[in-house]
Amino acid sequence: MISDNQLVKRLQNGTIRGIIFDFDGTILDIREPLQKSIEEIFEERQIKTDIETTMQEIGALMEIIQGTPLPKILLESYELFKYITSLHSITFLKKLRIAIKIFTRYLTLAKEAPFYPEAEEFISKFKKSYDLFIVSHNQTKNIIPHLEDKKVKSLFKGVFGADLLPGLKPDPIALNPVFESYKSCNLKEFIMIGDMPSDIQAGKEAGVWTVGVASGVSKKEMLADFQPDLLIDSLDELKRLIENKNISNSNTQNSVKIKS
Repeated sequence: MISDNQLVKRLQNGTIRGIIFDFDGTILDIREPLQKSIEEIFEERQIKTDIETTMQEIGALMEIIQGTPLPKILLESYELFKYITSLHSITFLKKLRIAIKIFTRYLTLAKEAPFYPEAEEFISKFKKSYDLFIVSHNQTKNIIPHLEDKKVKSLFKGVFGADLLPGLKPDPIALNPVFESYKSCNLKEFIMIGDMPSDIQAGKEAGVWTVGVASGVSKKEMLADFQPDLLIDSLDELKRLIENKNISNSNTQNSVKIKS
């Protein structure tokens, strides 16, 4: 039962102190720029693919690449690129060139990517209820303009891009900058919300609650395998849970999954 879930109870009784968001795919809607980037480069190279599968695979790759120095990417690229099934029949050097072109095109298009409306509403609604943070593999310099454009930068207690992190998710030390902003804190007063398995892994290993939100490129089934404490389709569902509204009458009544 949703009402018996400990995280839901904490959300509803006000004993959660801070919420840590991933950025790309959780707050920022990256699906369109990612899809356009892939389709443009694949059409240019005359590569046929199942776009949903490829978006999921390349999205996971970009999550790593965004926060990794170029020399390390090049050193590990053979292992990284072999999981992109649409490129299996292509030589390694061609894979590398294609991946770089997609990533470069994506960075350009992502500058104009919008916030999810429900994410913007969530931030505005609960800005005084929780300490809000961002921990992302994107660079801080790329995140800040989006926050300033939406006039929400001041609503976050801390914004930590890959350049400010001691390690990258799924390593739990990625969350350390959040906790270091307090003299003392109870880890069970914090939630990590993200759209990628690495977000869930980092949160679980750090000892905080985890919420998987299937708003990015990871399918809900994939996120479920990593057993988040709560699995939702959007931040609107989380808002309604916090407000203690009955979600059983909504069109998404089967979308909330609870770890028992």
